Amino acid sequence: MAYYGRRGGYRNGYRRGNPKVIFKLLTVIIFIAAIALAVIQTTRAQQIASNEEELKAEVESLQSKLEIVQNYVPTAILEGTSETILAYQKLYPEMTAERPAELDEINTRAIYLTFESGPSENTENILDYLKNAGQKATFFITGENISGNESIIKRMVDEGHTVGICGYSSDYESIYQSVETFLADFDKAYKAVYDACGVYPSVFRFPCGSINQYNSSIYRELIAEMTRRGFVFFDWNVNSDDNGDNQEDWEAIVQDVSSDVKKYNQVIVLMHDSEDNASTARAVRYMLNYLGNNGYYFENIKSTTVPVTFDYFE
Repeated sequence: MAYYGRRGGYRNGYRRGNPKVIFKLLTVIIFIAAIALAVIQTTRAQQIASNEEELKAEVESLQSKLEIVQNYVPTAILEGTSETILAYQKLYPEMTAERPAELDEINTRAIYLTFESGPSENTENILDYLKNAGQKATFFITGENISGNESIIKRMVDEGHTVGICGYSSDYESIYQSVETFLADFDKAYKAVYDACGVYPSVFRFPCGSINQYNSSIYRELIAEMTRRGFVFFDWNVNSDDNGDNQEDWEAIVQDVSSDVKKYNQVIVLMHDSEDNASTARAVRYMLNYLGNNGYYFENIKSTTVPVTFDYFE
């Protein structure tokens, strides 16, 4: 037991607690706790604000991407696509392309010559004429014609032209039996083009166009799925008719194309470069000269080019 000594102070025991000291200690503890709580709340508020900014940026990014998609595909088509049909989306997961963040401005003096059904010997003649004129074009390759013509496709790439896909087979009924059969055909062409030139195409043309007599029941799903994968498709607004009445008449091809290019701001011309299109190759030679002298130039399609697509009706 403690006792009070002569010289003051407690001995042989503990000192009695001083109420003022304890009060001050508690005050300091409460003050520190208040500061800590304020710091925590401030940090949380900053995190919330930061998260809000990130969410806002993400929403703006998604909105921008949606607007880009809508530039490629009519809204009615995207809205009419069932979100429950997902099985084919798991097919060929490597078959994708990177969609550009924005599109180029339209140049009303640019003409986009596009060729289907090749390559063939006529393709080589077309390439010669383009090279001599210093102009570019786009070739939508038919995969079944690649074998034996790999060097032609490699030349297209080396000379700065665009290589796209227009399916592998020419059996359109088989291609358009379902979304699955279309994807299988496209994947076969996709790999064949890469094997030929070392480039995976990012642009393509639906065989017979994006809506036709073969795909009328599934074209919405096809467009939505290919758009989801990042590929850009192009139809046309000027038809050279070089697979029809003008097939043997190169002068008629030049005349028809030259008169129709004046009707549109963005001109994409449908032509063919198969073995049966010798007149097309000759027409290109004169077309490059005639239209070039009238203030036009010839450009190749890129994924950033504003697409020309058919109108869709319910």
